[in-house]
Amino acid sequence: MQKDQRIIDVDDEIRKDDRPQDIPVITIEEDSDSSDYSAKDYNSITTRETKRVRRRIKIFTIVLLCLGLLATILWGYRYYTLTPEVESSMSDNENIESLKSAAADSSKGSTVTSDSVLGVAFDMYSLKGLHASLEREVPDTSDGSLVLFMRSSDYHPDGSILGNLIINGEEKESKDRKGRAGYVAISKNGNLAIGISLNDKMSDYLKENGGSFFRQYVLLGDGELPSTFALHGKVERAALGRMYDGNIYYVTTRNKETMYDFADALREYGFTDAVYLTGGNSYAFYRSPDGVTHIPEATKEKIEKYRSTSPIAPMLVFRNIKK
Repeated sequence: MQKDQRIIDVDDEIRKDDRPQDIPVITIEEDSDSSDYSAKDYNSITTRETKRVRRRIKIFTIVLLCLGLLATILWGYRYYTLTPEVESSMSDNENIESLKSAAADSSKGSTVTSDSVLGVAFDMYSLKGLHASLEREVPDTSDGSLVLFMRSSDYHPDGSILGNLIINGEEKESKDRKGRAGYVAISKNGNLAIGISLNDKMSDYLKENGGSFFRQYVLLGDGELPSTFALHGKVERAALGRMYDGNIYYVTTRNKETMYDFADALREYGFTDAVYLTGGNSYAFYRSPDGVTHIPEATKEKIEKYRSTSPIAPMLVFRNIKK
């Protein structure tokens, strides 16, 4: 028997799907500028910071340069006003004590020694026992007390004196003592001293005690030469020099010499200190111990020149003053 075949349709319950059929696609867009913005912002901050650092470095460098310049100026001021390049064999205090001493026994004249060293020929005039002074006029050579006279301080073309100048306790107008560390000091009783310093200790003492004073270039200090010399070329040279025994001489070259060669010859000969004098051997008048006067033609010309007028700078004069 053939079984009945039945087809049973099971009508499944149709279920309603309430879920949205169209599922939205959510796209998260990356902000492409965000990374760029961060980089730019970082770079901007870095640039500003770099500029700030550079500005600070520049300011710091300028401050350092200004401090260095100030230190240089202060050092230069101290160098030129207090500390000369070379020192004298005698201090200001020692020179002041020598000026305070009684005047030496008067000499009748000046003995002259002629010599040559390192190819430099010169004449040395002894000043021992002579009375020194600064005088405004060229002295009268007929005066029997006159032994020597010579130039003293330098002067500017406008007529102003260069370096300090004091005559008989009265300070004269002057300017520009820079570099003129050498000095010539004269007490009221005619004692002479030479030294090296740029302070006012010696000049103040002489102003208070009626002395005289002027400045000049240094040739030699305690046996040492300066590293540089202010004057160049070859001309006749002159100086006041102190020997190792303490005696002071007026020294003039016979020929034209450089300033260095003259200073080096003085050192080689035995001088310890030397202060330069202008005029060379143009003022070569001297009276020898026998009373005879020696006046070269060049000196006669200078005397004639100043017969009707006074020289701009005072003359350094040495006399025989009897007690």
